[in-house]
Amino acid sequence: MWGLIVLLLVITTIIIYSMFNAKKGSEISVKGLIGGEKIGLVESEEFKNIMKKKYNIEFDYRKAGSFEMVQSFDDSWDYLFPSSQLALELFHSLGKKDSKNEIVLNTPIVLYSRQLVVDALIKSKVVELVDGVHYVDMVKLANMIKSKTSWGDIGLGELYGNITVATTDPNRSNSGNMFLGLLANSLNGNKPLDEESLPEIKKEVQEIYKALGYMHTSSEDMFNQFLTQGVGAYPIVAGYESQLLEFSKVNKASFDRIKDDIIIMYPKPTVWSSHVYISLNNEKNRVIDALLDPEIQELAYKNHGFRTVLTGVIDENEFEVSGIAREIKNVMSMPKMSIMQELMDAIR
Repeated sequence: MWGLIVLLLVITTIIIYSMFNAKKGSEISVKGLIGGEKIGLVESEEFKNIMKKKYNIEFDYRKAGSFEMVQSFDDSWDYLFPSSQLALELFHSLGKKDSKNEIVLNTPIVLYSRQLVVDALIKSKVVELVDGVHYVDMVKLANMIKSKTSWGDIGLGELYGNITVATTDPNRSNSGNMFLGLLANSLNGNKPLDEESLPEIKKEVQEIYKALGYMHTSSEDMFNQFLTQGVGAYPIVAGYESQLLEFSKVNKASFDRIKDDIIIMYPKPTVWSSHVYISLNNEKNRVIDALLDPEIQELAYKNHGFRTVLTGVIDENEFEVSGIAREIKNVMSMPKMSIMQELMDAIR
């Protein structure tokens, strides 16, 4: 009888194990190109464990700019993971095909600065503090940049040159590309740029970007330079909201030293950065299901600051970052892809 019981237990264990593995699917390894702002998530042990134990997936990557990756990938990659639907539009406009795609993460474009600069912008009526959140009037800021207003003109003589916003290269990186679209719309009176207004705005954009000089190709690299080189080198930078929220969690000691000086500012209006996973291999589409798993989504939110598909709001008590907007209400559409390509070519 005991032998029969043991045999039944063994059989039951084998059946349960087989059912579990059938649910997980066969073991697969995927490799692809990913925007730098998501590297903290995919390198975390929690992410790797969920992908491996729950879905039998080994996730490998190489960092690349969003627009760079969709234009220059080869057939050896299983996926692309840019930070914008515009990158997906460009991918399709180039005649390239995917087997499946899905938005899995979201974060708004924001501006980062230091208390010194923000105080001057508040006095100049460019930034407004509402319920503890800093909002930037983008039309006023864009016109200051266009008219070559100097830092000295707003009482910051210790800063060199004219007011600018440092961004990544719009032809290679999504955060820079989205700020380019946002700036163009702002120069157009907060109206999405169209074919009629394009020629004039394109000239203004060209003049502005001539003064920027070198632009990083990675949002992650530029954000790190902003944090380390100080207000003199980077008075204002464009980036993702998720970057500072993630930094506050994964680099807590460093964040504690700078948190009283770093200010997050929300453009009014802003634009959404929607991080879309583009599967290039039909046999490995189940990675999308894994990325949409509630555990992965919760991890992306709580530890890495993304507004996920499960929640579009941020609980202020979840992060020690001051001035987070709970909801993003003031949002503008980006110019369509054909117009963005003209702007990108104009500043290339």
